[in-house]
Amino acid sequence: MKTDDLKPMNTLFNQWRHGQYAIILAVVTACGFCGGAIQAKPLGQATVTETNNDVRYQAANTTERPAKLKDVVSGSDTLRTGQKSQAEIEFEDTTITRLGSNSLFTFDPEKRRFELREGVLLFDMQKGIGGGSIQTGGITAGIEGTAGMVIRRGPPQVICLAGLIRILDAQGKQLGLLRPGDTFVGGKVLQINLRALSKGKLLQRKLRHNQADFEMAMSLQEAEIKDGKLLNAIQDEPPLGLPPQSGQQFKNGIEQLRQNNATPPPPPPPKGSFTTGS
Repeated sequence: MKTDDLKPMNTLFNQWRHGQYAIILAVVTACGFCGGAIQAKPLGQATVTETNNDVRYQAANTTERPAKLKDVVSGSDTLRTGQKSQAEIEFEDTTITRLGSNSLFTFDPEKRRFELREGVLLFDMQKGIGGGSIQTGGITAGIEGTAGMVIRRGPPQVICLAGLIRILDAQGKQLGLLRPGDTFVGGKVLQINLRALSKGKLLQRKLRHNQADFEMAMSLQEAEIKDGKLLNAIQDEPPLGLPPQSGQQFKNGIEQLRQNNATPPPPPPPKGSFTTGS
């Protein structure tokens, strides 16, 4: 596909994206993102809908045991995965959460609040049900009709796949507002390659509520990469959820592109030649 072929797509998608964000921001303003004018119903209990390898379930005051399909998970229960293991649970309001390997997860149904103590959590929430929040590592992700991932392996990381996600600190101060393709890590909002992310195990099965928006976001990001607006992946980004190696830094894709396109300094003159002013 030629770059010129992407310009109409970029224009159309930008119009769609701005319209979607305007609608979402209006809803956010009206309901305070997580429980304002609209009284959201409690999350209720959840049902285990998928287990892969080592998944453990522990109800309050009981011994931990292997999780089974159709296990009912309440707010006082925990769900834990081992190495190379995944799990999925569905809440009464149809919110879907998936856990990656070595993850520990609990939730408060009344406050519509999730807590990721360690590991990787994917969430997929439909619009108009009241939103919620996810806590991990001293930050909170405010969610409403959105999909994303939260990672607790080293510095907490939040990735937006669809919709908008508000990042707050422990005092409730906003640290960032994520759009699809944004990731918050190390106190910064950066870019992450959505297409590469979609090949991970937690996204091999489609999202139930936000798949169309996620696919549109991937197409937009790829079009911007081909159009020269974004770097094709963050070259010095470490594996998902891991802190950077010594001396390695995260870089925003646009910032990296600007550095790549900077005019290089002129080469030094060959030995034995004369330069003006010498």
